[in-house]
Amino acid sequence: MKTIDENLKVLLDNHPDFKIVDLNEQNLSQQQKLPHLKTGTTTCGLKVAGGVVLAADKRATMGNFIANRQAQKVNRLLDHIWMTIAGGVADAQYLIDIMRAEAQLFEMKRKRKIPVKALSHMLANMLFRNKQSPYEVGLIMGGYTDDEGPALFDLDALGSILPEDFTSVGSGSPFCIGVLETNWKPNLTPEAGKALAVKAIQAAIARDINTGNGVDVVVITNAGYEFDHIPVK
Repeated sequence: MKTIDENLKVLLDNHPDFKIVDLNEQNLSQQQKLPHLKTGTTTCGLKVAGGVVLAADKRATMGNFIANRQAQKVNRLLDHIWMTIAGGVADAQYLIDIMRAEAQLFEMKRKRKIPVKALSHMLANMLFRNKQSPYEVGLIMGGYTDDEGPALFDLDALGSILPEDFTSVGSGSPFCIGVLETNWKPNLTPEAGKALAVKAIQAAIARDINTGNGVDVVVITNAGYEFDHIPVK
């Protein structure tokens, strides 16, 4: 408690039912109790022949309440790099804006495409620098460049970065990863990879209450990207 003057001490001694309330601490406590909008979510990514597929459901939750049924969890950073989000919506949207700006600045300065690995490490460094007060996110970044070929990275809130052939993040990821592990194989065609990603997310929709309301999926190759939305049947 901060130092208080003698008159106030006398008043407190004579009125034991009085108490001092630190409004700053009270406001902080109330903010900590407020529910945060989270995506709930299931996201996944996998490499295919000549490209990468990313997919996610559309449901955003606040505790057990479905707060939004049109959440955008598959996000374009550049035409050749996309990212899925899980966790806190505000944190994820902020990171998307920062990474999109950094990627565009890189390309303006260097007159070439930013590698997927370079942007992934840039994001991982940002997450690591803030690990004392981490962003509440789980991210998958994927894309394609001629030098790298298909590239897929799994990033957590503390800044770890793991290259993957296939991966899943979110509350429904145990259901999703089972489908991917059973059916993924090297050099899947983009069409087969897209179908597998949708199947994996639909498996989570069927079993995880925080996952639902359709599937967004993007296929990224050297020819560009193809984005699609698959309604829940």
